[in-house]
This record gives sequence, C-alpha cells and structure tokens, in this order.
Amino acid sequence: MVSGEAAAVEGLRTAVDFYADKAARLRQRRVDLEKELAQVDADLASTSASHDHLAAALEEITAGADVGSDAPGYRPDKEDAEAQGPASDENGATGPADSPQQAATTPRNLHLGQQVLQVLATAGRPLRVKEITEAIGRPVSGKQGAAAIETTRKTCKRHVAQGKAIEPEPGVFAIASAVGGHVKGAA
Repeated sequence: MVSGEAAAVEGLRTAVDFYADKAARLRQRRVDLEKELAQVDADLASTSASHDHLAAALEEITAGADVGSDAPGYRPDKEDAEAQGPASDENGATGPADSPQQAATTPRNLHLGQQVLQVLATAGRPLRVKEITEAIGRPVSGKQGAAAIETTRKTCKRHVAQGKAIEPEPGVFAIASAVGGHVKGAA
C-alpha cells in the first residue's frame, strides 16, 4: 500500500504544479489584457477628441455655406429632421429626452452641432458646457475631456452667434426658442 500512496502523492504533486502554472499564465494574461484595455480606452478618448475637433472645423466651414440635400456629405439639419417626422433612438422610442443623460443616445453620426442643439432642445433648462459635453457622450475629464469641453463651448458660441442658442450667463447655454426675446450674439 505504501507504493500506492507514493504514486498518489506524486500524481497530486503533478496536478498541483499543473494548476499553479495555469493560474500563473492566466494571471499574466489578465495583466496583459488590462494593459491592452487601458490602451484601447486611451485611443478611444483621443479619437473622440480628434473627431470633436474635426466635426467642429467642418461645421464652422459649412456653417455659412448654402448646402443642398444633393451636396456630397449632406446631413439634414434640425429643421429637415423635424419635417421628416420624429426621430427614434436605437430602442425605437420617439420624442424628446427628459434629461441631458437621455439625450446621450443621440446617434454618433450627427454633426456635433446637431447633437448640441438636440441636447439643449430636450434639456428643459439651461446647461453648463460640461453637462452638454457629458450628455453627448464625450469625455469630460483629463486632457481629452478638456479638449471635448472646449470644442463643445466653441460649438455653443457658434450657435449663439447664429441665433440658435442663447447664453444667459457665461458658460451656460439654452436653446434660443425655449426662452424667446433677444438672443445674445444674434445680429
């Protein structure tokens, strides 16, 4: 019987060693995947910030241009979208959002300016730039957040100059039609 116990002990040692090695490999893979995820998060934040800057530049360039529906890259503005009927989100729900957070379901293919107008139109109250940025799903902290907030601020200022939004106090914006009266920055 002693030789049977020795064989069992040897088999158990082999199994313990096998699972110890496997656990070590899995721990290392977990560390590698966490590093890769951190890099993907950083790349996503950088890409979002770049997108914001480019979308704002495109909007600034095309803001004064008369762009028809047959023009390349045409995307309908808010009035066109309203004429086509209520938009629906990915869940099929239609109508205005009850909060800026619900407005974050705005499709990413809309121009930043359109997203900002939609958030302002559905918020029901004036919003700070950081709240608007957060509502459209952009980062609001770190280097990428600072860039996204600045891009949103510039977009809001453009909307004020175009008469689409108002700035009741510095850094706080609302949709122009929600308040009425004189629109700050409008001609």
